[in-house]
Amino acid sequence: MIDLIIADDFTGSNDAGVQLVNKGMTVNVFFDWQNADFCEKQSDDVKSQNSVMVVNTESRATSIQEAQKRIKTVINNHKKMQQCYKKIDSTLRGNIGAEIEALLDNTQYKVALVIPAFPKMKRTTKNGKCYINGIELINTEFASDPKTPIYSSNIKACIEQQTAYLCEEIYLATVRNQKLKQHIEALICKNCKIIVIDAENDQDLQSILEQILPIQKQVLLVGSAGLIDFFPLAPKQQTKTLKPTNKNPLLVIAGSMSEVTQQQINYIIKQDNNWKIIDIDITDLLPNFPEIKLSTYIKQIQQVLDRQQHCIVRTSSNMTDRHKIEQYCQQYQVTRTELGEQICQALGLLVNHLQFDNLFLTGGDVAISVAKSLGAIGFRIEGEVSVGVPYGKLISEKNLDYRVFTKAGGFGTQDIFLKILAFI
Repeated sequence: MIDLIIADDFTGSNDAGVQLVNKGMTVNVFFDWQNADFCEKQSDDVKSQNSVMVVNTESRATSIQEAQKRIKTVINNHKKMQQCYKKIDSTLRGNIGAEIEALLDNTQYKVALVIPAFPKMKRTTKNGKCYINGIELINTEFASDPKTPIYSSNIKACIEQQTAYLCEEIYLATVRNQKLKQHIEALICKNCKIIVIDAENDQDLQSILEQILPIQKQVLLVGSAGLIDFFPLAPKQQTKTLKPTNKNPLLVIAGSMSEVTQQQINYIIKQDNNWKIIDIDITDLLPNFPEIKLSTYIKQIQQVLDRQQHCIVRTSSNMTDRHKIEQYCQQYQVTRTELGEQICQALGLLVNHLQFDNLFLTGGDVAISVAKSLGAIGFRIEGEVSVGVPYGKLISEKNLDYRVFTKAGGFGTQDIFLKILAFI
């Protein structure tokens, strides 16, 4: 059983960790990749065989060199780990190839098996290519991601952009005819370091794990949250008892430009009239968040919550906003990464001035900025409302007793907000 997960963003960390919570594990996500081992000791957990640490390196949009440095630091701080899992984005965003290379260079694994499929979220792989809802990745909104756009649907091609290590593919036929272990061992003999493996459904993922069981100590597993769902149960599965929730309003910080998130917002507004949208003009946040603008937004949002209405705060309302990113970068003389950081920091500052009991964060960059602005060093995962929507409590020296829900921008069903309201 794995005891360390390394992820490159906050919502991805939660997506991975909650799969193990569902199996009876205790899972904490820590933000300080340099001192995560120290943070774990400071948490109120008693380290046990049922405890897993997730370290968020926050490296999806960093340089290759910085991403590799963070991976090396995490590994050096966790030399006693039994088994490591590298969580990657199911849509291939980030420094995937570079981070795999760093992990192989600093561990004893002979080869990395890359299995990004997440069938429950309609992310599948076939003939080495990634598909979203049956559509090739390059033809989806992820190709124009504001910070980490995708340039190919081919997983091997994405990896090879960032590493010189030999990378090969294994297709569905090999997985399904039970020849996977033999093919992996043959490729290892040819000094292949990275192997991309197809998976189109849950049965494929289950089969992959069963077939590699005899060589599991030799291989570094690299994948999305989908593969973790098929790991075995904890040795002594614990029964999770949900604490009573409250009916106070839900504050939603929707910093994601994902079309899926916008559809979810539009759906709830049509279904329930007890919601109010506060649209934030990005230019109000740049280059710094003026005090007068900050105060205005704080007042507007708090009034909605005080009226016992659910409030959605968003920075994007349609797909055309994606194409304004380059314009903003030129106007304010910043990179895409710097622009995103400024927006996220402004939203974190805003939330830190609000009073609420239920907080929903969508978009990994926004979620981590808000969490840190509230004084959190990590996140205790408690469970999930729906696939791709974990919830829990922030870990902090402060008394942050409210419940927090997180969601990657492209995750969740259309009615996800109705499910959350039913939950709380």
